Amino acid sequence: MGAARMRRRRTRTAFAIAVAIALGIGLSACDPAVTSPLPGDPATATAEPSDSPPPETVRPEAQPGPRVVAGPVALGGERIAALVPRLAAMRTDGFAANARWAVPPGSTALGDALTSRVAGALRDFAAAHGAAWTPGVDLVAGGASAPCSGGSAYAVSRTRLSVDCSIVVASGAVVGERLVIARVQADAPTQVAREVWYAAGPDAAPHDGAGLYADGSAARVLALVSEALRAASRVGPGEDPFAGVAGEDSKTLLVDSAAGAAGVVITLAVPGVDRTSPTSVHVPWRLLHPFLSESGSIVRSAAVSGDPYEPPSAPGGGDPVDCTLLACVSLTFDDGPTSLTPSLLDVLDRERAAATFYVQGSSVARNPGTAARIVAAGHEIANHTWAHPNLTKLTDEQVRDEVRRTQDAIASATGVRPTSLRPPYGASNAEVRELVPLPFVVWDLDTRDWQDPGVDVVVERAAGGAAPGSIVLMHDTHEETIEAVPSIIDRLRARGFALASVEGQFAGALPGRGALVSHGPR
Repeated sequence: MGAARMRRRRTRTAFAIAVAIALGIGLSACDPAVTSPLPGDPATATAEPSDSPPPETVRPEAQPGPRVVAGPVALGGERIAALVPRLAAMRTDGFAANARWAVPPGSTALGDALTSRVAGALRDFAAAHGAAWTPGVDLVAGGASAPCSGGSAYAVSRTRLSVDCSIVVASGAVVGERLVIARVQADAPTQVAREVWYAAGPDAAPHDGAGLYADGSAARVLALVSEALRAASRVGPGEDPFAGVAGEDSKTLLVDSAAGAAGVVITLAVPGVDRTSPTSVHVPWRLLHPFLSESGSIVRSAAVSGDPYEPPSAPGGGDPVDCTLLACVSLTFDDGPTSLTPSLLDVLDRERAAATFYVQGSSVARNPGTAARIVAAGHEIANHTWAHPNLTKLTDEQVRDEVRRTQDAIASATGVRPTSLRPPYGASNAEVRELVPLPFVVWDLDTRDWQDPGVDVVVERAAGGAAPGSIVLMHDTHEETIEAVPSIIDRLRARGFALASVEGQFAGALPGRGALVSHGPR
C-alpha cells in the first residue's frame, strides 16, 4: 500500500509541475510541488520493497528568459481594420516629409496624442527648412487607404522626414501603436526616434512604452535586458551596460516597449555598444509581472487575451480631421434628403467618411427622420432653400422666406440650425448675399452627375479632379452617384486625401455672412 501511495503522490506532483509549465508559472527550489518529501522517501522512511521499476525523475524544461530578437511583431488585416488611417505629406525643392499613423474612431485621447506628436514633428521639420507646413497629395504610394499600411514616397529627397507606424496591440479597448520617426539630412547622421503609445480605452490617458512599468522599476526592467545581452554575447560576462543609467534616463530607454502575446519587445540603443541599429530584447510577461504599472497590467491582459479590438462607438462622420495638417476634400450632396439618402449614409458610415448635405426645406419636411440621421451620423447639414429657386430672380422677402422656412424645418427635424447656405444653381449676387445672414458655399469641382454620365465618369471627375481644399458637387438624388461614392472615397484616400465636411475644412469657423466660398483654405 505504501508503494502505491508513493506512486500516486509522485503522479500528482508530476501533473502539478506539467500544469505549471503549461501556464508559465515558475517553480523554485522552495515550491512544495518540487521539494515536499513523499511517503517512503529516504527523508521520511525506508522505501517498501517493490517489483515495479522506479518512476522516472520529473525534470521541468527550463522556461525561456529574456532574449535578443529581430524586433517587435506588428498586427495587420482585420485585427486593425477598425482604426482610422491618416497620412500627411509635403514636398518642396528642398525637402520631403511624410507621416503615416492611425487613430481610433471618434475623438479619443490617444488619437489626439498621436496626431499632436506627428504634427509637431512635421511642422518643426518644415520650419527648420524655412517653410510652413502645407499638405499635398499624390506624394506617397498607397495614400491613406489602410491603417499603417502603404508604400514609400514616390520621389526621394536627400533631406527628408518620415514617420511610419505599426500596431502592436489592438484588443478589447486597448490600442498600442509604434511610431518610428526618421530624419535624414545630407552630410549628417540619420536621427531616428522610436516610441510606442498606449491607451487602455478612448478616455484613458495615453502613455509611452515606459508607462507600462511601475514607478521606480525601470532599473529592474533594464537588468532583464542586460541578462539577454550577456546571453547573446552582446556585452561581456557580468557586464551591465545600464549600470550608470538612472531616473528619467532609464525611462527614456524604455519608451519603445512593444507589448505582445508572450511578453514585451524592448528596442533601445545600448550604452557603450557600437551598433548601427538598435537592439531588441524580448522579455516574457512572467518576468515583467512584478514591475508592471496599473496600465501595464491592463495592456498585458489585452495582449495575452488576443480578443478582437472593440473600437469606441462614434458617428462615422465625426472623426476629427485637422485640415491644416492633412490634405482635405469635401464631398457635398444637394437636393435631398430623398429615398436614396439612407443608402448613401450607409456607405459613408461604413467608410467613416464625412460629408456635407445641402438640403431643401421641402424635402426635410417630407423626410425628417433622414435629416435627423444625417446629423446623428456626424455629417454637416446646411441650407439649400425651400423649393430650389434661382434667388437672383426673387424679391427680397421671397429670398428671406426661402431661407427662413428651411432653417426652421432643419432645426425642427434635427435640433441643429445650419451655418451656411448653398444657393440653387450656384446663383447669387451681392444683393442676395446681403439679405441672408449666412455664408454662401458653392464649389470648385462639379461632377455634373445630374446628367447621369455613368458611374466611372462620376468617379473620375470627383476623385481625379480634386485638389487640396476642393468642394465637390454631387446630388443624392441619382442612383449612379450613390453607386459611385465608395470608389470615389477609395480613390481620394489612395491619393492621400482626408474627407472632411465643408465646415471642417475651416476648423468649424466658416467665413462670415455674405461671404462667397468655393473651396477650403489653400
